[in-house]
Amino acid sequence: MGRHVKVKGGGIVQILKIIALQALWFLIVLYGKDYSPLIGVLGAGVFVLLDLLFYRPKAGIRNYLSRLLFFICFGALHDFLLLKMNIVKTGSYSLNFLLLWVVFIGYYDEIFNKMRKLPLLVKVLFGGIGGALAYNAAIRLGALEASDNKFWALMTFTFISWSFFFPFSLWLYDMKSFKDKILDALVVTSFDSSGYKRHSQDFKEIAPAAGKKVLVTGGTGGIGRSVVEQLLNLKCSVHFMGRNKEKGEQYAQKGGHFHQLDMAAWSQIQSTCDEFDEAFDYVVLNAGGMPEELTLNEKGVEMQCASQLIGHYRLIKTLKDKGLLKPAARIVFVSSGGMYLRKLDLKELLKPDDYDKVATYANVKRAQVTFVEEIVKDEEWKDYNLFSMHPGWVDTGGLKEALPGFYKLFGNRLRNAQQGADTIVWLLLTPKDPERGGFFFDREKVSPVIHSTFSPDARQREDLMKLVKSYSL
Repeated sequence: MGRHVKVKGGGIVQILKIIALQALWFLIVLYGKDYSPLIGVLGAGVFVLLDLLFYRPKAGIRNYLSRLLFFICFGALHDFLLLKMNIVKTGSYSLNFLLLWVVFIGYYDEIFNKMRKLPLLVKVLFGGIGGALAYNAAIRLGALEASDNKFWALMTFTFISWSFFFPFSLWLYDMKSFKDKILDALVVTSFDSSGYKRHSQDFKEIAPAAGKKVLVTGGTGGIGRSVVEQLLNLKCSVHFMGRNKEKGEQYAQKGGHFHQLDMAAWSQIQSTCDEFDEAFDYVVLNAGGMPEELTLNEKGVEMQCASQLIGHYRLIKTLKDKGLLKPAARIVFVSSGGMYLRKLDLKELLKPDDYDKVATYANVKRAQVTFVEEIVKDEEWKDYNLFSMHPGWVDTGGLKEALPGFYKLFGNRLRNAQQGADTIVWLLLTPKDPERGGFFFDREKVSPVIHSTFSPDARQREDLMKLVKSYSL
């Protein structure tokens, strides 16, 4: 359609649009029966073109039209049932009344936009009452006739159908696409490389951040290494950590400053932080690992928990206490989608009775996400922005070693490290502040649980905070 004119919603513009839509409603109700359905089709086409031209929907033209088709089909079924059950007199009905369902879509982007977050009961009542009032108005205007003694049947039927239609239409209109909704629900086609390609279609290029100082743990391989490379390309000053001194020094020759540190070796954190002479704008807590056998650190804590949860907290607390975190610094915990099927088990966190590397990994990642949700409520951290995220399924050497069966099954579908690192870099550098404590995937805040039963209760959250803090003294 060429260039579109986007009219800003709000104020007088919204009022004028409501007036215009209501005027169209009255014209169709009062005069719809006087014209052939062909005129109605032409009128519908003109309305849709004007709506797209002046109020281009955020969902895109294709999705707008698919939702319009649903509205018309629902309206046709609704009115067919009214006629079939002899609730409405056949002679009073005109096919042009289906135009009302076309006009109705004009209320969405600008007018119904703020209703999407209202409680479901409010939307149900609004839809039911609104639909019943609309049909009642058509009867009062003499455009539609209820069959003998069927007025209240008409009101009841319309109330029930619109109680369903209106909330569902809001949800449907807000959905990016049917296809994306289904593919995301399948998980495989969301966490894999095809999911990233779909999700990234609307991603905006991240602007350089010259002079910003960043610290990345686990920066010598996989996702962490890609984060370092992307940040260097964006002109950041990058310090990165890792256990492998030889690999780290080799990478440092290409840019950045390497600091050797095993995040599970807590006694080394303080001395490593002494190497920094400037405060950081951003910190990426990415270091990971999945030992085959149960391995404990110097304090008797299982290595995954010691490094990825407690070690990372000890690091940022040390940085904060030494004045090495700038006000409003952004801190990202890199978690995993593997925690979705795991409930938090505090008894198995420090020293599992029956060690399983994958189950332990998922438990630690669940603890990470829960910890981030809680720490942003802590007065001590009110001036800092902490987030967690998961990168999807990424092809790294660590994954291939840790989960050879999974890698064999999905290896050709995995994301590359750059795709896995994208949301981390976005969380650091996006101009708009992401929600503190939020859990993110492919640049969007997402739920950290597949069902409320996977969400830790208040007691577990409190105990987790006490546990982590007790090891950070």
